[in-house]
This record gives sequence, structure tokens and C-alpha cells, in this order.
Amino acid sequence: MVDELTDGGERPAKGPNVGLQVAAAMGLVAVALGAMWGLGTFRKPADGTDAGKPAGCQARKSSDAAEYPALCAALNRPDLPVLIGAPSEHVVLAQSAGSTFTYPDGTKESDAAAEVQLGTYNVRLTDNQDVSVQALADVTDSVQPTTVLGHAALTYSDHTLEITFGGGQSGGGTGGGSGTGGVARHLVVAKSAKDGGGSFELAIWRQDGTTPDAASLLRIAEQVLPAAPGWVAGT
Repeated sequence: MVDELTDGGERPAKGPNVGLQVAAAMGLVAVALGAMWGLGTFRKPADGTDAGKPAGCQARKSSDAAEYPALCAALNRPDLPVLIGAPSEHVVLAQSAGSTFTYPDGTKESDAAAEVQLGTYNVRLTDNQDVSVQALADVTDSVQPTTVLGHAALTYSDHTLEITFGGGQSGGGTGGGSGTGGVARHLVVAKSAKDGGGSFELAIWRQDGTTPDAASLLRIAEQVLPAAPGWVAGT
């Protein structure tokens, strides 16, 4: 069983044009990373000689855009377990991914993300290359505005999608299934102080259904975002 972050969560669109842009951007990397779950990329490896050694980011493939591994490197910090509030955990898996969406008029939009797993915790960093904080606020309910390192930001929460794989289940069933999982916390931060040029989104959720600490997102953001490609420091 895994809890996977969905592409849209609970994001009812308030405006069709902006809503399409945001929904497309937010869905790109979710599909790519969701496929990795299906292939077993993010499943915990069997115990072995490296079981207690933090995992590094996978090597960049020739087909990967440059920002994919750069995002993973920014997120997969040695102190990430401390930042999430679980200092005894270590990174067991780390990966980056991306995808491209083509609009009806032929224009294309690419987005990238990195995701790491630490015990029951998952943390994702998404590069929303053409989506501002304000645009996301316009199409997402129940957001809380804030600032991070002098940049416009917002927080919101939604639910993960719980996926159960077939085989080995109680009762002898062989089929899998899906349903509502635990709570995921999100923090969206503008790349620049003027809220232009896109945004970064950090999300954290847990495989055991426990709601993660909201304060951990801010701790992660303050350390990770300045090292992320495209971050513009200053005011």
C-alpha cells in the first residue's frame, strides 16, 4: 500500500482559462512520478548492505532536462530528516521527473519535480515554471497566504490517494484498489519577490496516514528553495 500525491487534490477551478493552465501544470509531474510508483521506483528496497545508507539522487538520463536532477539535488539534503522532524530517518529513495503538456494552440509547457522518501515520509518539490502564486490562489479553495524569505506564498492541504496493490492482502483477495488517504500539506512560493517567473511547490505527506507537521514545510522551504534552480534571491 502506498499513499501517492494526486495531480489535483481538491482544487476546484474558479476560472476556466487560468484553471486549465494550472491544472495542466500541476498534473504533469504527478503523472510522471505516479508512473514511477507503478513501476516500483519509489518502493522501499529490501534490506541489504546499503539499508542504513541514505540514498542519493539517481543519475541523470540523456533524455532528462537539466533542471530535473538539479531539483533532486536541492531537495535531497543531508539535513532533510531533521527538517521534517524525523532525525532518525534517512532517505531510502530519491528521484526526479518531468513532462511536457501541449495546449490546443500548440504551445508547450514543461514542468519538473523531485521526490524523496524517508521512512513513512514523502517530500516533493515541484517547479511550476509558468504558474504564479496568485494564479494558483485564484483557482484553489481554502488557501492561507503567507511569505517565505520575502516571497509571496500560500499554504493549503488536501488528501492523498491510497493505492492498495493486489496479493498478500488480508482475506485472501488478489485485487488492488484505491481510496482517500491521509492529509498532504502544501506550500507554494513565488520564485521571485515580484511573484513572476513561476513558483515552487513543496508537499509533504506520510504513508501511515498520520498528518505531517505544518511547521516542517517552512523549515524545508527556507533551506531548500535558495538552492533550487530558478530561485531569485533578494527583494
